[in-house]
Amino acid sequence: MSMVTRIQKTDLKVLDWTYTHMRTRVGNIFMPIITTSGNFGFVWFLITGILFFTKLSPRAAYTTFWSLFFSALFGNLIIKNVVRRPRPFSVRLSYDTIIDHPVDYSFPSGHAYSSFAAATAICIFLPSFGIGAVVLACLIAFSRIYLCVHYLSDVLFSVFFGIGTAVVVHALLNMNLLR
Repeated sequence: MSMVTRIQKTDLKVLDWTYTHMRTRVGNIFMPIITTSGNFGFVWFLITGILFFTKLSPRAAYTTFWSLFFSALFGNLIIKNVVRRPRPFSVRLSYDTIIDHPVDYSFPSGHAYSSFAAATAICIFLPSFGIGAVVLACLIAFSRIYLCVHYLSDVLFSVFFGIGTAVVVHALLNMNLLR
């Protein structure tokens, strides 16, 4: 069995288990709110603005902004359109996503990618605030699986992509290759 086949089987097992055992009335209210906060990186751009305009950490704001920019560029515009992985709800037709069906592809998760890019950037400069950012990023990433709009592998790869993007952006800013 190929690695891709094993990943796909594991993805479906996790999706089925999550749908069957983790769905609750409270979760069905809470998870759409959490996932909506990550739409278009909204909550992360809001935090970026707060970091910048309060002068709490302009460097964190710049790093977060550029990390969000590159996560959208690579994740949503390039990788999704190259990989073209169908969404879980198109495989498990009976599963209720609770939210409107996203119209783009599944891999990678833009919500998880941008959330971990932003959270990592915040952690680099403000570790005490970074803990809260990582918790929020985890909630947003999990909400995507809970709502059956992403597979586990979509989210896990996106976490690594997000962390990597923030680290590279931080290095590029330190070398004055980004402003």
